Amino acid sequence: MDANSAQQAVREGKSIAGQDFSGVDLRNANLAGADLTGCSFRHANLSHADLHDCKLINCDFREADLTATNLINADLTGAKLRRANLKGSMRLGAKIKTYALKGAYLSGPPAYQD
Repeated sequence: MDANSAQQAVREGKSIAGQDFSGVDLRNANLAGADLTGCSFRHANLSHADLHDCKLINCDFREADLTATNLINADLTGAKLRRANLKGSMRLGAKIKTYALKGAYLSGPPAYQD
């Protein structure tokens, strides 16, 4: 599924949970409020995307670019964020476990070293 198809599905209220977005360019995509449970975003570019209020439960964001992404009030329970770039992302109110940030890039070097 590409960025346009995903945004259209969200606008129409269709579920896109479980989709594989690995390596997909989702820059500036507006998926606010979507249920993206179980989606894979490995190596995807989500920079400047709007994911506020999204269900991102058990999503795979390993090595994804989340630079300046809006994650306000997003539920990232169980998300895999190793080597994800979260620099400049807005995370206010996001549900995320500290251990999930192991190896993630928040600003400068990784938040936690192996």
